Amino acid sequence: MHFVNGPHIEKFHQLDAWVGWHSYWVMLGVLSSIGLGAGLHTFVLFLGPHIARITLTAYECGHTAFPVRGPNAFQCGTNVAAAATPATFSAILSMVIIESLCWGAGTAIGELPPYFIARAASAAGQGDIEYQRLRRKAAGGGSLSVKDRALLSIYHLLRRFGFAGILVFAAIPNPLFDLAGITCGHFKVPFWTFFGATFIGKSLVKSSIQTAVVITAFSKEMVAMVLSFLGHVSPWAHDLAEHLLRQQAAAFGGSSAHGDIPSSERAEHVPGGGESVSSLSLLGSVWNACVSIMLIYFVISTLETFAQSYLAEVRSWGQNQLAKVGSRPRSMSTEINATVAPKPLPQQSDQNRSAGTSVDA
Repeated sequence: MHFVNGPHIEKFHQLDAWVGWHSYWVMLGVLSSIGLGAGLHTFVLFLGPHIARITLTAYECGHTAFPVRGPNAFQCGTNVAAAATPATFSAILSMVIIESLCWGAGTAIGELPPYFIARAASAAGQGDIEYQRLRRKAAGGGSLSVKDRALLSIYHLLRRFGFAGILVFAAIPNPLFDLAGITCGHFKVPFWTFFGATFIGKSLVKSSIQTAVVITAFSKEMVAMVLSFLGHVSPWAHDLAEHLLRQQAAAFGGSSAHGDIPSSERAEHVPGGGESVSSLSLLGSVWNACVSIMLIYFVISTLETFAQSYLAEVRSWGQNQLAKVGSRPRSMSTEINATVAPKPLPQQSDQNRSAGTSVDA
């Protein structure tokens, strides 16, 4: 049907573009959570800026009747219908909610590998080494770090509350959620209980909250409210915040995202206008720093996990060797002793025999 000419070709092309666009966000969601602790970076680097750019463009154009894909993306256009939807919170949310839900669904899918690995290990009788180590350490009165106490709390809460506990952990930004998947796999929580709670928490709750926060943060009303508050508190803070907001609007491609920048100042802040293009974006620098910290934490956690696994393997090998030595049969020990003990000489004189008899007596 894709290669046969006809009136359906245009519909097929539109369907292909729609599927490809939303599959792209699902893939980014999977990459965000499959990294065992290094999640959230695809939201910071891709989905968050996409939502912010749509918000800025909507308030600049005054409506939401502009495309977000294709050669004319983010262009207000001149022939806009009078019935075009004005730029409001609900209108902007309707433009980005599907991409946000797809991204959240991808993050839920990315949490499945730790669950299946822990479930397979539990079925093989290996169990969760990390949980056993922490439990023995806590029972022995050893001091636990903040991270270890957090891990034990996650284990206990998930065991006690089940579906509700998984839903709560999935609905909040939680870099330790991989441990929830490991715990559920270790205790053999049913698949649909784990995935259902994770999907609802990440796709419907968490991604929607993050999307609403980004739209609110870049909305015209919120910016005006924040600037007004800073103006009453400190004029210096007001001027600095206004300057930074102008730079961010220029960095996202909006020449006058909020409509209140004088025309004499626009040349300084629009793309190609000077300072804002040559200088680094403050928001981008903060995001890059956050991503770097998360990646460093992921590398350190991975090295710790490998070291603990190697130490557990060495201990298991030593215990198996000791068990093999202790389980040798007594006959084998007798044979070993017989081969090691010295044998008497085959020829002895009668005098020596009598001397040996007297000594034995």
